Amino acid sequence: MADTAIYQELIDMINKTDPHVIGLPNTPAMLNVLSLQFTPEEAKLALQIGTAGGTLSELSAKTGIDKANLKKKLETMATKGTMWIDPDKEDPVYRVLASSAPGLVETGAWGGIRFPYDIELIKNLHQVLIDWARDRLCPLGFPFAPVFAHPEHIPDDAKPGENLFETLKNQDCIAVSDCPCRLSHWMAEPDKHCSHTLQTCIHYGNVAKWTVKYGMAHQISYDEAVSLLKKCHAEGLVHTIDIDGCVCNCCTDCCPMFIGIRQFKTKTLIASPFMPQIDADKCSACSSCIDACPLGALKLNDVAEVDKDVCVGCAVCVPTCDLGAIKMVRR
Repeated sequence: MADTAIYQELIDMINKTDPHVIGLPNTPAMLNVLSLQFTPEEAKLALQIGTAGGTLSELSAKTGIDKANLKKKLETMATKGTMWIDPDKEDPVYRVLASSAPGLVETGAWGGIRFPYDIELIKNLHQVLIDWARDRLCPLGFPFAPVFAHPEHIPDDAKPGENLFETLKNQDCIAVSDCPCRLSHWMAEPDKHCSHTLQTCIHYGNVAKWTVKYGMAHQISYDEAVSLLKKCHAEGLVHTIDIDGCVCNCCTDCCPMFIGIRQFKTKTLIASPFMPQIDADKCSACSSCIDACPLGALKLNDVAEVDKDVCVGCAVCVPTCDLGAIKMVRR
C-alpha cells in the first residue's frame, strides 16, 4: 500500500472545492481507490491543478512542466478517469474530477476492467459507495437525486424536461458505461449481488464525448438509448439523476441512494412530478404492484393503495398490472 498522505491531501482538497458540495468519504476504502487510480506523481499534479483547473498554458506556467509533456500526463490521467478535459475545444480546460456526475466514485469502474489495478479498485469501490452514502450523501439533510417516471407512462401534460426520451432526443452524443455501483457490488460480494443489466449508466453531451474518447463508455444511438431505458424499466430499475449529462438506472441493493434509504433511513430521492393512481374498480388486489415497488410505497387493503409520502413516482408499478388499474397522474 502506497503512503496515504498525498491521497489524504487529495481528499481534503476535493472536499473543499467539490462543485456539487458533496465530496468524497474520508475513509480507508476511498484512500485505497485513490492510491490505485492516481500514481503519487499524478496525485501531486492533481493537487496543483485542482477541481477548477485551467488551460494547458495556464497549468504549464503553474506547474513548471512544458506543455507537450504536461499534455501527455493529463491525457493519461483522463484515460484513468481522473482528469476532465473539455471536449471539442481547441484550448480546453483541464481539471481534476471531484466526487460525482462525473467523479471519482464512478470513473474507476465506468470502463470495466481496463488496467491491472482495476479489480482491486472496483472491489474497494463498493465500500466507498457505502461510506459515501453514510458520510456524505445522507448528512446533506435533504433529498438530492431526482427521479424520472418512465416516459411511456407519464401523462399527456408532461413537460419535455420531465421526459427522459425528450431529454436524449436532441443530444449530439449519447454513450453508455458499466454501472459502477452494480459492478463493484458484483465483484466485492459475488454471492450477494443483484442480477440486473450491468451497462446502464447513460451519458450525453460533453460527458458522453469525454467518456467515449477516454475509453470509459461506448457511443450509442438515440434509439438504442430508448431501448435501454425500456429494458431498465422492465427490470424494475429506477431512472434517476439526469445531472450534468449523467442518467442512472438504479437498483435497490447496489445504488448509494437506496443504501441511504434502506441502511441509513434517509430520504435521498426527489420524487418525480407524477404518482400512480389506482382504479379501485379494476384492481383485483393481486399484489403484483406491491411486490414490484422499490420503495414499499404500495399497500394492500381491499385494493392497492399508494402512500404518496413514500412514493417517488418512478412508474415501476404500472406495467405489473395486467388489468390496467394503475396510471400515472400529476402529483
